[in-house]
Amino acid sequence: MPLRITVLHTRIRLGARRTNTKHILELASKALSERQVDVLVLPAYPITGPIVGYYADQKVPSILKGFAERISESEMQLSPTLSIVSKVSEEYGVYVIAGPLVERAGPRLYLTTIVVGPNGRLIGKYRKVALTKKERESGLTPGKDVLVFDIARSNLRVGVYIDEDINYPEVLRSLSYRGADVVIGTMLPFQSGFIRMRSEQGNGILTLDNEQVAELLDVRTRENNFSAILVGGAVEGSNGLGYVAFMPTMIAEPESGVIKDRVRLFDDLDIPVYVEVDRSASKESRDFLLPLLRSLCRPSGEKGGAGEEEEF
Repeated sequence: MPLRITVLHTRIRLGARRTNTKHILELASKALSERQVDVLVLPAYPITGPIVGYYADQKVPSILKGFAERISESEMQLSPTLSIVSKVSEEYGVYVIAGPLVERAGPRLYLTTIVVGPNGRLIGKYRKVALTKKERESGLTPGKDVLVFDIARSNLRVGVYIDEDINYPEVLRSLSYRGADVVIGTMLPFQSGFIRMRSEQGNGILTLDNEQVAELLDVRTRENNFSAILVGGAVEGSNGLGYVAFMPTMIAEPESGVIKDRVRLFDDLDIPVYVEVDRSASKESRDFLLPLLRSLCRPSGEKGGAGEEEEF
């Protein structure tokens, strides 16, 4: 059976946690009441709005600490985002992907995307691996592993990524070798080490080079033979400053790349995006690459014999 996904292509206001929470809950309720789906995907920083690159550099470390949440079911009250997502997932019986958000774990801060199951329980979290230079300088710590989870109804596997990850083939290739049939990530304009930032003529709204992003998404889906969803949206400034940034939402398939007539733009804000993913989209085996990966994972100086069996 196909995997049914609803994406909230919407707007988030900087620092306005109450406003953002109310807006996300209303939009999620409307979208999930209109159509039965398996997965709901929220925009990046759904409660707080983005931080790095959106405030003065000297203020960012303290803002990150102020917005940081402890992501633990046993301490649900310490994570407003997890509490909200858990209620939505349990009420509508859907998986919810939300993030990134700022996670505090001991003395460290991470940019983390959470996945909550239909029973309202946390089933996984992904800490962003490919941090930008600005994010590292702001005191954030990179994650060490990727996340792929199962959707039982459709017998499909979903991988999670975050903005800059798309620039590193190793990250998305790791999702592929964990068996991902579709990968889902979020991206708002940010100070990437690879993708050009620009201002829209006439309104000064920041965005990334959309053609460059589409090309990257196209390449990643083709080389890994999975579907990909990139969730964008708009950022509103605080104190009535209006919109300050925007990123389109894109969908890509391994056979055709980014589907141009399904790109969601500024005029499509607050209109949920419905996507179906089917494993039958020519999921060919890449087992011939496993020996190469085994050799890359082998400790330095160790030689593998012809009949050697190694765990992968």
